Amino acid sequence: YLQLLDTLNPAHRMWSDGRWNKFTIAHGCYWKKCSFCDIHLDYISRYVPAKTVELVDQIEEIIAQTGQTGFHFVDEAAPPKALKDFALEVLKRGLQITFWGNIRFERAYTADLCVLLAKAGLVMVTGGLEVAEERLLKKMNKGVDLEQVIQSTHAFQSAGVLVHAYLMYGFPTQTEKDTLISMEMVRQLFEAKLLDSAFWHRFVLTRHSGVYANPTHYAIKIAPEPENVFASNDIAHEDPKGGDHDLF
Repeated sequence: YLQLLDTLNPAHRMWSDGRWNKFTIAHGCYWKKCSFCDIHLDYISRYVPAKTVELVDQIEEIIAQTGQTGFHFVDEAAPPKALKDFALEVLKRGLQITFWGNIRFERAYTADLCVLLAKAGLVMVTGGLEVAEERLLKKMNKGVDLEQVIQSTHAFQSAGVLVHAYLMYGFPTQTEKDTLISMEMVRQLFEAKLLDSAFWHRFVLTRHSGVYANPTHYAIKIAPEPENVFASNDIAHEDPKGGDHDLF
């Protein structure tokens, strides 16, 4: 594979700079409640964690086959306990690896746990901050609040682990004021050196999400869907309580 750099940002570079063997700590998502996510599909809803010893056995096998010691865990969200068990097994065997992956910004990521993960080879985490505004975090059933985000990102940064945040705008009922508050909170997180990089996505309504399953709760109107022989991904909807999301 070609190694291409589209930015010098150290966190953004992680996707394309270097060679990463792809693994999962667990199939599916242990939270599986975020209302914007396709939680009714198998790849989200069926949660099956890997067996730690077997996982590290496979990692040693892949290193022997490829000579590559970099690993990208492509989980929906790697579970904190499973990551801890993985790190302990890696350290027990004296493996020298580098790894990164997707997590949820939870209280479970204490300073001690983040130091342990960093010692085992963790160099970056990516996580869904989504909308940095408390009402909307509750509305989307994210299961974390801003206090948890600040605590966990601080723990990772203190351990020398890069932090990338996924961000969202245009969630149902999100006003223009809500979007500006969220943007300002993200600016402050960067100012406090709790984030290294981030990326904004426009909310997309999908068929297997909680929002689609309960549009009344989110105060949206779903437009009639045209015939589509392939798939229905980006479903048109009206958001009368929301602001003009195109502005952003």
